[in-house]
Amino acid sequence: MQHSNIWHLKQFKVMYFAFVGLVVVSLNFLLNDALHKKIHTSGQQLVKQIYDLNLAPSINNEVLAALVKSEGFMLKPQVAVEHFKHLVSVEHDVFTYKTLSLSFYHYSAWVKQGYLFVLLNLVIIGAACWFYCWWSLLKEAPTKAAQKALIKSPKLIKQKYEEGGVTKPLKNCELSSLYGVSLASHSLFLLIECSCNFDKNSDKEASFKAAIVKGFPELKCVSVELLNSHYLGITLQNVPVAQLERYIDRVHKAVFLLCRNHQKTITRKNIKVGACNYRLGADKVTVYQLAKSALTLSQSSLLQHCHRLPLNHNQDTQLSSEQVIENIKKNKFILFFQPLFELSTGDILQHEALIRVRHSQHGLLAARYFINQHYSNQDALILDKAVIGQVKKLMLSEASALIVSINLHPNNWFNNEFWEWLPSQLTELKLNAKLQFEISEADFFAHRNSITKPLSIIRQSSSQLVIDNVKSSEKIASLVEHSEVCAIKLSYELVHLLNEKPDNQKQITKIVESARYLNLPVFTVGVETQKELFMLAKLGVVGAQGFYFSEPLQEFTHAVFH
Repeated sequence: MQHSNIWHLKQFKVMYFAFVGLVVVSLNFLLNDALHKKIHTSGQQLVKQIYDLNLAPSINNEVLAALVKSEGFMLKPQVAVEHFKHLVSVEHDVFTYKTLSLSFYHYSAWVKQGYLFVLLNLVIIGAACWFYCWWSLLKEAPTKAAQKALIKSPKLIKQKYEEGGVTKPLKNCELSSLYGVSLASHSLFLLIECSCNFDKNSDKEASFKAAIVKGFPELKCVSVELLNSHYLGITLQNVPVAQLERYIDRVHKAVFLLCRNHQKTITRKNIKVGACNYRLGADKVTVYQLAKSALTLSQSSLLQHCHRLPLNHNQDTQLSSEQVIENIKKNKFILFFQPLFELSTGDILQHEALIRVRHSQHGLLAARYFINQHYSNQDALILDKAVIGQVKKLMLSEASALIVSINLHPNNWFNNEFWEWLPSQLTELKLNAKLQFEISEADFFAHRNSITKPLSIIRQSSSQLVIDNVKSSEKIASLVEHSEVCAIKLSYELVHLLNEKPDNQKQITKIVESARYLNLPVFTVGVETQKELFMLAKLGVVGAQGFYFSEPLQEFTHAVFH
């Protein structure tokens, strides 16, 4: 049924205008027939009038011709203008009254009263266009209302804090002013290719260092190193995460202005920048390799002179599974919460629970540093039980209505012990509609026939399911069979550098359109730049999360707008 509705929606335009065309042809035919009958009636009356006047056609030819002409007829066919002789035809009819029969010629009905045909067609086409526009608006209104109702429903969106006033109403919807700037900062390493010819007596490295230090007076830690005659390495520390792209552009401009003082013919495309942002304690070799890869992307582009690759998604594992489970047993972990913001209003739709495990040397480590290791079913059970138990405590202690999503370990979707334990926890939670579970698109479609019990428990407990890491629109239509699915999240690969990837933009558009038919909002993760944010809003994505907005928070109430 769903596929049939989608097909009819797509075919409506063709069918509608085909119907309008049929109506136009039919009404024109009927009008022409009516006018032809009118002409025939006029001819009959003319013959009757001639009979009553007792005019002999052979004797009173001039009087007869004048009388016939006054009624729009002709005794002899007139030759049409050369240009219209194939278009304007003269018709011939014989009219009879009692003993009198006369042969008259006349132009076609559409020629004699063409204005009626023009008026009729204008009215039909105008009415058809008005009805189509009205129907389109009428069709879109329920869809938009349903989407808004779905997004604002208690199952998907938290109620606004009435007492605490954590999220403040915004006076406008400009994305550039929606979100408070995060206090988080990264270090930024830039590898620059610069083929500028300096004077032999000038100190090239000192010149670059002076220009960069002067250009960034707000940064206390700036390092500039000339790697060889063509490559320059620059390190900026404590750069705000939300302004990484802006700082890269400023470095590119500062280097360009310095080089132009020494070589007037140099252009911006002669200076290529590859950047990598990282946190304190990151491996320097990995940082350099990422910056080198980003520089290669810049060198291969004619228009994009700067590229950045973050270290966040490329770190090596630093904790073994045994260490993780041992630390969890010792309660050496903490939960952080990544807020997901609605792009149109700035409201917080939900929080994603993210576990941090303490490392003796590196402090708190995110799950991406250890989650991909091999875990036994028992270890995976311990891991998710700890997360859900902590989430439950926080949600019970928090007075405001919040939605929290949890990304379960893949093993636990097939662990009967886990699903026998979970319902009692959801019952204790009472407001269990606030809890959502996330599963990757690949795992869901590969094993959905094997996880019917978990899906049933989620439905019965009024919890919901979010399909994560969605990369294409191919399988979205099949989600119509799963009422427990409440939203989908795009993969990081689709979102990263989205403004530079037209193919990714087309793919996201297809995903959004497919999800709209099912009334499923589309969310995204990993938003790191303002350009990505603007493009996602343009493509119809409902909500987003990432370092552009905020780092993961230790408490719900730390997510504020300024």
